[in-house]
Amino acid sequence: MEKSELKLIKHASFDWLKQNIQFIQAGEDIEVATPLIGAYGDLVYCWIEKEKDGAYRITDDGGTLFKLDPAQENLDLLEEAADIVIGAGFEFDEDNSEIYQIVDLENMAQTLSDLTQLQVALTYLAS
Repeated sequence: MEKSELKLIKHASFDWLKQNIQFIQAGEDIEVATPLIGAYGDLVYCWIEKEKDGAYRITDDGGTLFKLDPAQENLDLLEEAADIVIGAGFEFDEDNSEIYQIVDLENMAQTLSDLTQLQVALTYLAS
């Protein structure tokens, strides 16, 4: 493959990504709509919330596990999910099943990518 062809492929890939990820201002927060699809066929979303110290909270806002177990009755599922979340380097709020990580601007894109991939993987726990 020629370098010019590689450059065209990279350019087309970045264009596709820019067109398929949406950043939507929602009050003080930003909702991120991704092109990733979970086990139930729905798109994966996450949120960017600004912290007081200038850091950012990247979160699923509790939506991932709510979709899997809205009544939070399957304690085995929730425990397994929490173990996976923590093992993936994220925090897990047991009160509202929120998955999150506090990051600086430099690490935001990687964390968004990691969170969305984690969300997709978790949707397959209950399917």
